[in-house]
Amino acid sequence: MARYRGATWLPIPENTTQTRITPTQLILHSAAAPWSPQRLRDFWNENGVVTESHFGVGYDGAVGQFMDTNVRADANASANNRAISVESAADTRNSDPWTPDQIDTLVEIMVWAHRTHGIPARICRSDTDPGFGIHRMFRKWSVDGTECPGDARAKQFTDTVFPRFLEALGNTPTPARPTVKLENLRYGKTNGDVADLQRALIEHGEKIPAGATGHYGDQTKAAVASFQRKQGWTGSDADGIPGVETCKRLDLKVA
Repeated sequence: MARYRGATWLPIPENTTQTRITPTQLILHSAAAPWSPQRLRDFWNENGVVTESHFGVGYDGAVGQFMDTNVRADANASANNRAISVESAADTRNSDPWTPDQIDTLVEIMVWAHRTHGIPARICRSDTDPGFGIHRMFRKWSVDGTECPGDARAKQFTDTVFPRFLEALGNTPTPARPTVKLENLRYGKTNGDVADLQRALIEHGEKIPAGATGHYGDQTKAAVASFQRKQGWTGSDADGIPGVETCKRLDLKVA
């Protein structure tokens, strides 16, 4: 069972009813309420709210853990099956900054998640990319769109929280290798794996004028073929459709 030792264990019923996950992301939220972890737990239990998080952090930095981090929590929409979620006390407009005590606790939770679950020390590049982020970073992380955790905390995340996290680890961002499925990397497909492929091609010097759109069209096929030819491949080995070796040389892992 994955529990953070610095947290008070405040389990909610979903801890025993939700499916198990292997977390690859951690997403920071604000609760739009100035509540302690205990009050947040009670709110979920009393009102049947189904957007629960794994952790709650009060203004004083006190932290409660509501669910095992290997169990799904539903605060992150499309990321629910891979993300740890951390709520934090805030004003009702999500307009105030994190307190120094909250920042200390958030950094400690991030360090723990990195060391316990192997979440790479980087800011997520896409909604599926392993790493750390804030709720408003990607539209797919929220069903109706959100500004959570607000402008002040968004700035703190990039200017203070994430740098403090890296400092605590004593390292630089981890260059995580995205994992893709070959069946998703085919002409006409549109998905996140294609976007990861496109970013990798661009990082290796190939040109895709439209950018990483997630759609596998003529531009992407031409970029793959160009990259394959640069490996010295010809004929069917440079047909613009990536196989395992092409992905390996693009620093992509194949599922």
